[in-house]
Amino acid sequence: MSRLPLTRRPKGFTLIELLVVIAIIAILIGLLLPAVQKVREAAARSQCQNNLKQMGLAIHNFASTYNGTLPTGGEGTDFVNFPYGPSQFDNFSFFTVILPFVEQQNVYNMMTVTAYYESTPNNITAAQTVIKVFLCPSNALRPTSGKDNAGYGYTDYGPTVYTDIDPTTGLRNTQTRANGALHWVGKNASPNQLGGSTIASITDGTSNTIAVAEDCGRVEPQVSPYPDPAGMGNNGRRAFWRWAEPDSGYGVSGPPVGATGTGTAVSNNPYPVNGGNGPPGCPWITTNNCGPNDEMFSFHTSNSVQAVFCDGHVATLTGGLDSRICRFLVTPSGGETLPADF
Repeated sequence: MSRLPLTRRPKGFTLIELLVVIAIIAILIGLLLPAVQKVREAAARSQCQNNLKQMGLAIHNFASTYNGTLPTGGEGTDFVNFPYGPSQFDNFSFFTVILPFVEQQNVYNMMTVTAYYESTPNNITAAQTVIKVFLCPSNALRPTSGKDNAGYGYTDYGPTVYTDIDPTTGLRNTQTRANGALHWVGKNASPNQLGGSTIASITDGTSNTIAVAEDCGRVEPQVSPYPDPAGMGNNGRRAFWRWAEPDSGYGVSGPPVGATGTGTAVSNNPYPVNGGNGPPGCPWITTNNCGPNDEMFSFHTSNSVQAVFCDGHVATLTGGLDSRICRFLVTPSGGETLPADF
């Protein structure tokens, strides 16, 4: 009796099996990607927090060295001519004067710290150094090199040197402008003074007063309202994203009145990166105080912003936080009472 020959199955997968395998792999990738992104963001957030802790420690070491005087914030308020010309600037930035206290003594030694950073060849060379502790890896807009097109080093942080948020309405009101803890004390300060105000002047308590906060997203070609004293900077305006620029200190104002996002000063007008220009109602590039344009801002989850307070602790400010609370946290001696649930 003859038997039919057995049909051997060809080696390999059928088309249907391949499609099933590909579909399974795609599903797994879809499940893993969010987890990987969360891990990366957690690591970046932790690095940003550690940077702030180092700055907080640097502030206290500076104060110990200079008899209780805090580092200059680079920017202050001219209350004599207020409100027509309120901002005035030191020759050097907060980040410049803390260099010896963040293990950057060599960079500090290169500089004539009483001179503007663009005014001497050595200052320019030093200001083109990338300082890692001044960079937050969560910045979605800044070049990964940490340098701008002119070669100067970036910072993703800034001392909060003033606020002009109305304590009643929560909207910007220049008539209510008040100093922040690290404001520059002004032209009447001692000659070549490297410090600003004092720890003793923080009567609201150092644990209730912000010193430095994230401002991730300040980049070219955002425009400063202030001219560069050396006529260089960013097309003749101050390049506030550079760590050596005194204008790297910033006021906490929230978006301009009439723009979208009023009522908050923490990551106002968050928006998908999309070229870095924000929403149509408050474009980041062309409008000062919109989004990361000289305001507390980050790309962290929930648009929260991290800040180091004057006692050295780091706290997270929730995205959308009431702007009036932001004012209370910036002013060192306003006498305000923070909500119990803050």
